[in-house]
Amino acid sequence: MSLSFAQAQTLLHSSFIVHTSVGTVELRLIEATEIARPGLPAEYRTPMLLVFSAPASPILAQDNYYFDHPNIGRHFWSVAPVLAPASRPITVNNEPLSFYQVLFN
Repeated sequence: MSLSFAQAQTLLHSSFIVHTSVGTVELRLIEATEIARPGLPAEYRTPMLLVFSAPASPILAQDNYYFDHPNIGRHFWSVAPVLAPASRPITVNNEPLSFYQVLFN
């Protein structure tokens, strides 16, 4: 199953379990942004960017990881660390956060 932008919007503010070499890490989906599609035929998925927040440790390297979510099952996505979005806090309960993105072309 391929994730659509409409599905991603319904998952905002929910948690995903990511499987890493040091165990599982919980990432929270905080943004889903549709990317302009000039000239892209309608039968292709709309490009989108998902932004996640996570505890500052462990730091996830740019890599491919399995993501589990109770509503959409398991997916294998490429993840890259990013700077905190300007509109988001960088701490929760005085604990620092890390941020990651998944890009769908």
